[in-house]
Amino acid sequence: MSHDATLEMFFEEAADLVRDCEAALLRLEQASSEPDPGLVNRIFRNVHTLKGSSAMLGFDRLAGVAHALEDVLVRMRKGEQAITPLLVDTLLASVDVLRRLLERARQGSAGEPEDLEATLTTLRALTVGAAAHVGGNGSVTIPAGGAGLFGPTPDEGEGQDPDRSAEATTVRVSIEKVDSLVNLVGEIVITQSMIDRLVADLAPDRVAQLEQAVAQMDRHARELHERVMAVRMLPIRTVFSRCQRLVRDLAHAQGKQVVLETSGEDTEVDKGVIEQIADPLTHLLRNAIDHGIETPEARRLAGKPEVGSLRLRAYQEGGNIHLEVADDGRGLDRERIARKAVQVGLLTADARATDDEIFGLIFRPGFSTAETVSQVSGRGVGLDVVRRNIETLGGSVTVHTEPARGTTFHIRLPLTLAILDGQSLRVGSQTYVLPLTAIVESVRPRPEQVPGALTDGEVVVIRGRALPMIRLHHLFDIVPAVEDPAQGIVVLVEHEGRDVALLVDELLGQQPVVIKGLEANFQKVAGVAGATILSDGGVALILDVPGLVALSRARSGNGGGR
Repeated sequence: MSHDATLEMFFEEAADLVRDCEAALLRLEQASSEPDPGLVNRIFRNVHTLKGSSAMLGFDRLAGVAHALEDVLVRMRKGEQAITPLLVDTLLASVDVLRRLLERARQGSAGEPEDLEATLTTLRALTVGAAAHVGGNGSVTIPAGGAGLFGPTPDEGEGQDPDRSAEATTVRVSIEKVDSLVNLVGEIVITQSMIDRLVADLAPDRVAQLEQAVAQMDRHARELHERVMAVRMLPIRTVFSRCQRLVRDLAHAQGKQVVLETSGEDTEVDKGVIEQIADPLTHLLRNAIDHGIETPEARRLAGKPEVGSLRLRAYQEGGNIHLEVADDGRGLDRERIARKAVQVGLLTADARATDDEIFGLIFRPGFSTAETVSQVSGRGVGLDVVRRNIETLGGSVTVHTEPARGTTFHIRLPLTLAILDGQSLRVGSQTYVLPLTAIVESVRPRPEQVPGALTDGEVVVIRGRALPMIRLHHLFDIVPAVEDPAQGIVVLVEHEGRDVALLVDELLGQQPVVIKGLEANFQKVAGVAGATILSDGGVALILDVPGLVALSRARSGNGGGR
């Protein structure tokens, strides 16, 4: 194994160890009334492993901090060190220093974290017992007992937790290898579509045999697809675990008491989705703590428990991943949002907006009802980022709120970003693909359902609702087969909680498509999420609904659909 490969493996494993230390410390803090000896052992083993690996590879500063932290953990294992909030703060700060040292080592950066020496001094003071019982009021001391209570040390090869043994059954695979497999599956999918097309043109005497072979190939291709995609799937607990520390620190900073409850951590999500969902979840949690959950005094006066509740839930349904971020705080103030919208020109004073329209304003860029700017929020750059990032992933976000009872944000995301089920559309001589998850329904409107151009653009009336209509041939400057909407098809798609109609010439077939990015060889195109290869070998653009709406608004200049 090359030196570079060894280092990369070390950094990957070290990051996992540090992350697991943080998670165990947070659990130790929450259960401080009845400390779990297994958690202390778990943290000790992680730090012990990190110290040995760092020293072996020459990362002496990293090994030094790990050694100082290990000394404190030894005192905890022997029952000589009290578990107090101050101690947990110190240990978490030490874990942060380890994380920063790892990042600097990985990047080859010179220098050390500013708080390194202060952290080492604090840990050494704890080791010699100078601060062994700081914060004695309400502190909990682990009973003495050493190895008899906590089990054998890691050097003796026993005492491993159910989660550590589970890790031994997994294999770390580089993302480059996984991506190559995904691309291979994509090529198989394309070849399969081509064969299907050829079968339709063959002589009847051989069609039965060829159809049987194609069916078998189809089964194998689908199985390969599912297995390869499963390699990319990771449990969302990798994101949820980071949220515990975030909630803890933000709540402490604002003098609030908040408990984060999570469920559905084993729900598996594509690695690409996991990497890009962390920021939106962070914004939503920060927003809930800053705006939603009240101070302990305010909650007590409102007849609520002083400790606020945040719930983070994940589940899979209908080919999508669903995430919910819910709090039991004050809820959204409809009148306050409306007043702010009037002040900034998003609403007129006499507007009769629905609840969905009012609450949807919180996702607008720059919109904030905060009276002052804090380190957490107030600049209006949070929730608009949430919606934009989620829509970039091909998902959507909605909000439900009840006054004095709380707010729930519901996120819907595709299972994977590599392959999607698409609906082919024809506009003029061009073929486009629209993700099936974006489509609400498709209809051929009657003449009376298309009243013509209005002051704010064209609309189509579907079951009494006037929906904005976007002519795709206008957006892409191509000649359509039909100009009259009554001779074409309108495809209803969802955008920002509302339906929008896309006018196309014809609906073609549905098929799985492999998403190919344009940025690597071309550039980002407004209204286009990527490209794919069709069964006839041609190239089709994959449409991006939020981008289409934004492009339509920019073209019309007044928010209309032309």
